[in-house]
Amino acid sequence: MDKNLKYFIYTRRSQDDKTRQVLSIEAQRRELGEFAQKEGLKIVDRLEESQTAFKPGRPVFEEMLTRIQAGEANGLLVWKADRISRNALDGAKIIQALDDGILEEIRTPYEVFRREDNRIMLYILFGMSNDFSRQISANVKRGNRQKYARGEYCGLAPLGFVNIKIGNNRNIDPDPERGPLIIKLFEHYATGKYSLTRMCQIIDEEWGLKTRKGKQISKSNLHSILTSESYYGVFKHGGELHQGSYQPLITKSLFDQVQEVLKNRSKPRKATHEFAFRGLLRCQICGCAITATEKNKHYKGTNRDATYCYYHCSKRRGNCGQEPLTPEELEKQFDENLAKISIDEEVWKLGIKLLQKKYTEEAQLNSNLRKQWQQQFNSIQDDLESLLKMRMREELTAEEYLNQKRLFLEEQSKVKERLRDNEGGSLTWLERAEKFFDTAYQAREMLKSDNLDDKRKAVDDVGWNLTLVNKKLNFSFKEPFDVLLKPEYHTNVQGCQDSNLKKRFWRPL
Repeated sequence: MDKNLKYFIYTRRSQDDKTRQVLSIEAQRRELGEFAQKEGLKIVDRLEESQTAFKPGRPVFEEMLTRIQAGEANGLLVWKADRISRNALDGAKIIQALDDGILEEIRTPYEVFRREDNRIMLYILFGMSNDFSRQISANVKRGNRQKYARGEYCGLAPLGFVNIKIGNNRNIDPDPERGPLIIKLFEHYATGKYSLTRMCQIIDEEWGLKTRKGKQISKSNLHSILTSESYYGVFKHGGELHQGSYQPLITKSLFDQVQEVLKNRSKPRKATHEFAFRGLLRCQICGCAITATEKNKHYKGTNRDATYCYYHCSKRRGNCGQEPLTPEELEKQFDENLAKISIDEEVWKLGIKLLQKKYTEEAQLNSNLRKQWQQQFNSIQDDLESLLKMRMREELTAEEYLNQKRLFLEEQSKVKERLRDNEGGSLTWLERAEKFFDTAYQAREMLKSDNLDDKRKAVDDVGWNLTLVNKKLNFSFKEPFDVLLKPEYHTNVQGCQDSNLKKRFWRPL
């Protein structure tokens, strides 16, 4: 044995996770220490690394090469040759160090590699370990592609889901405990009444929704949840969207509503008073949201305090000439608009009676629609498969493929949502139609209620694109409530079916 040889003991594990392969690296350390003592090797230092060797860039490995070049050691003691390198670049550095004489020996408990004898074996071993790593990587990627094609979610389930195993396959399923709270979260935030900060307080203090580690959900975590496509059935991996085969928690339409609220909502002031119509209107002058404020004023002359409430432009884009108005003034204008589509009890009863007569006819229509949507869903699936083939033939760039696939998946999600909504068939249609008549009959009474949620619902159910200019309310009606603006409905409530089957309501004859 050459007494001039000085060794670094280099041990490595492939996982950064200390819960995995810990015994493996302890075994390396113990076995190499005993071997060095038995052989009488001079050990300069022991270096340990927790990083894969499949790609270059290991900090401890680079530090070790620098120290070898500086002359601190001229030998390496490792468990196996593949502990040193599994990529061509790092392997070449080691072999070049042998060629230059900087590194004189690489030793394992089973074999020795020197420049003058079996250095060629290092080429073979490094090449075999690199090829083995590439095969493992390719097999994993191929397996993942098959999982994505089946719509299986890979990795830790998002909050509100749990990981499940079905046979040999893994997927996710709604969490019976947290799932309903996540649905409630999306529904509440979609109303536009809550800031992210306030929503964090509610889910923590009132609902008890925590992270898996039992910690409070932060504002950034909440934003990540609200913007995650996985909750409506589409998940992203490697920058690419995939249609999931698991049961979603929310619909695509609810997800889109939440994104719109996130987009339009700036950081609101902390409210000391709840206002029914906050966030429902926009300023027609500057486009900012209409907010509400409560102010207290003390009158010294009479030694009394008074509270004043008014709606006004938030002025997020600078000064605005919008004049404020009181809740009473705004509510009066809402009532004037709701009166335009309000129906009396006689018309309400007649409408419900006509709905029962159309029930059988609508059931057949729903069945036909379901067939059309299923065909549309299958057609989009065929388009996705054709798109993949075009990408494999390199007829599309990666960017073109991902953009087009995203559009197909979004459309497929919408069709899937229609199919899911249509599962109740004509009964679902009947419930929606009855709700239409109930809303038209009860909206003004709800507006007069002392319950702020009822007031807000009365306006939000029938109105859209609500703007305010010079204290004047501009009110547009959602479909199908706009048909009630026509005077003919009093003489012909049944009307005829619209040619647009997606609307599926009456228009006057």
